[in-house]
Amino acid sequence: MLSKINQRKAKLLPCLILSICTIGIIKLQSKHYSKYNNQTLLVNHINKEFDQKQAINLQKVVPSFGFDNLRADWLYLNYIQYLGDKEARNQTGYSLIPDYFETIIQYDPHFTEAYLALATANSFYAGKPEKTIALMDRVLELISPEVHPEVSYLWTHKGLDELLYLGDTQAARKSYLTAAQWARKRGDKLGKKIAQKNLKTARFLATNPDTREAQILAWSMILPKLKDEQDRQVIMNKIQALKSELAVANREDQNN
Repeated sequence: MLSKINQRKAKLLPCLILSICTIGIIKLQSKHYSKYNNQTLLVNHINKEFDQKQAINLQKVVPSFGFDNLRADWLYLNYIQYLGDKEARNQTGYSLIPDYFETIIQYDPHFTEAYLALATANSFYAGKPEKTIALMDRVLELISPEVHPEVSYLWTHKGLDELLYLGDTQAARKSYLTAAQWARKRGDKLGKKIAQKNLKTARFLATNPDTREAQILAWSMILPKLKDEQDRQVIMNKIQALKSELAVANREDQNN
């Protein structure tokens, strides 16, 4: 009886070994396939982003034959699709936002709704607040308070970026004061309310507050969105410089 059992075990052992080896091979192949699939997706997203970049550059030079507003609308719709492609953005980041922003300005500087959205995205997702401020300056030179009821928000956003990312309280104060002036020209209760909020912020900025802690927080929130290592390093250097300045200031305060 024991001999028959041992014979059965002896017959089952090779099958067991074969099964274990097969499972191991399948796991290794699965890992390899997953890695290969991820690499393929990344390459596809990079190629797609390159094609999108070329398409935007082409839009800058192709004549619009008098349909500038339609061109701007079409570009903005493409931008929304680009921003909404979360899988691609998680792989390649948001580097094309400044290109969409700049090209839309070329065709419709009055497109206020688009610029409010683009300004936020360009600063927070693309990590380019300095570029946002420069592009907003271009827009604000080309428009007036009468263009759109919410146009004063462009000045408010510019002031916020100047404050949180550049730490330039005086430039921010001027932007908030201008925002208040433009909001008043709406001529309604909401305009007055917006103007009062902007004036309140401007009065606070006149005290020259230390914004370094807020700057560190603002830059730190941008960092996870960036995929380009060089861009990440630039921001990490800024954060470290601000932390060093703050540490020195705190030590001086303690000594005093």
